[in-house]
Amino acid sequence: MTRTWVPESTSRGHVVVLHGRGEHPGVYERFGRRLAVDGYTVVVPDLTEDPGGPAAWFADAGDTARILVGTDTGALRAWEEALRSPVDGLVLAGTPLADGTERPANRDDEISARTSCPIHRERLHADPDFTWGELDAGTSPPPQRLPEVPTLLLHGDGDAIAPVDPVTRLGAAHPQATSAVFKDGVHDILNDKVHRSVAARIVLFCEEIAKGAVVLPEVVAAKGSRVRRAAPVHVSARVDYSVRALTELARSGRQQTCESMARTQGIPLNSLVNLMVELRRGGLVNSQRGCEGGYWPAKPAAEITVAEVVRVVEGSVTSRHDDARPDGVWARLGGAVAEFLDRVTIADLAADRSPVA
Repeated sequence: MTRTWVPESTSRGHVVVLHGRGEHPGVYERFGRRLAVDGYTVVVPDLTEDPGGPAAWFADAGDTARILVGTDTGALRAWEEALRSPVDGLVLAGTPLADGTERPANRDDEISARTSCPIHRERLHADPDFTWGELDAGTSPPPQRLPEVPTLLLHGDGDAIAPVDPVTRLGAAHPQATSAVFKDGVHDILNDKVHRSVAARIVLFCEEIAKGAVVLPEVVAAKGSRVRRAAPVHVSARVDYSVRALTELARSGRQQTCESMARTQGIPLNSLVNLMVELRRGGLVNSQRGCEGGYWPAKPAAEITVAEVVRVVEGSVTSRHDDARPDGVWARLGGAVAEFLDRVTIADLAADRSPVA
């Protein structure tokens, strides 16, 4: 049966937890109550029954942030769902990316592998609904990539079921992923002896997404490091998200919050919050704080060109490496791109109009 914990006051966000092997929603009672105290609604569907999907799990989320959490095989399920459905953040705990060093031989071994929290150990021993021996079952292969949303990877460095190294490598390879590894933590990290610290880290992650913490600019990679190569004409996510947000404002003709625009356009909320600050500083949108707050265009959409948006969020329409010649084919290409984008307005995009080349 699905379990739900709700805050006493207005919910700050909707957290859905997908449990792992052998578990059921009641296992996360302490976790659910703790996050509810911090103002978040927590929903744990029973994956052994008819679990439904994100549409059902987030049915009561409204315009609040949607955070999907998964542990053990539930982390793999949450990962897959986040690639298919719009969520604002993803938390993966104890993710089984490789086979562990050992498999539990009996209940005592499984308890030791799962948790070092004495209270949770006693609860599992006395829980008639807990299914023992499930950690011997295999897991499905993980997806090929992480979704383009802020992702928090939680793991214990003493996890004998799911080794930590593949998880930290995954986090290091993804620009929107953050890894938090807990010393002496074991597999069920949400219910381990460090569960309070883990819950606090998740709340901080939720606050960053729901309230839009300012993210520092990307650090330029050192020479010799491996970076993804861009095509001669590369549209960054920053530009794409900004144009989509302004187009959404133009189409709706009303003031909107970042949450509603992110939901409609499928844009990561944390990224959009920071971009809207830049667009406001660049004079393209106005904003109002508070319960009735939101954003609206600072001038008519027909007066905002795509080139202007690019210049606000990226500094210039085109860029070349330090040793490139200031003239020649690349300069002509940059001029042609700038000229084209100067003729495309947000009003054109909102009306699905494109200029003739």
